[in-house]
Amino acid sequence: MEAEVERKGLGTPATRADIIEKLVSDGFLVREKKKLLPTDDGVKLITILPDVVKSPKLTADWENELILVSEGSEPMDEFMGGIKKMVEDLVATYKEVSDKDMFKKEATILGKCPKCGADVLSGKFGAYCKDKCGMNLSKALGVALSDKQVTDMLSGKKVLVKGLTGKKGKYDAYLKTKGIKPYSYKAKDGSEKQGFNFEYEMTFPERKGSK
Repeated sequence: MEAEVERKGLGTPATRADIIEKLVSDGFLVREKKKLLPTDDGVKLITILPDVVKSPKLTADWENELILVSEGSEPMDEFMGGIKKMVEDLVATYKEVSDKDMFKKEATILGKCPKCGADVLSGKFGAYCKDKCGMNLSKALGVALSDKQVTDMLSGKKVLVKGLTGKKGKYDAYLKTKGIKPYSYKAKDGSEKQGFNFEYEMTFPERKGSK
């Protein structure tokens, strides 16, 4: 079967590279030196997919049929009709994933919110308070913070933040929290909102060559 599959266009270097890159970018594979290993989500996906969908022969047959369509030997409507029928049959047979939370990622807890005490979580757009109390945790003086920086700040550690903006341009500084303070901002609907920021003690890194 492998020889027939490769003959039909699946498993050749060009198609294989595209498939691998897609799986890596979607988080189903990771590279470790010269090996490709499935992630947890990759294993889950393999587990729940019907066998017919996982079959390399199916993709190889589709590649072959597409060639016939491009040559005019097979009508496009017939090819697409076959795919539509297969999908409808699969949906009817496998109506839903048995465990809906299988691919749900648990949010990483970075610490406790200094305003309300709720968990601070790592999100797609930075750290945030689980109870959404208005505390700004994702940035320091306008600079986006990493999860590690947020964790260190919440535990009272001094954190080096690079790329801060001042009157004389960009600079780096160590920031240590010393409380919180309210601030006002305009929401997208134009209304006035109130949030909360850290207050910081600021010190500067020693310049090279200075005593």
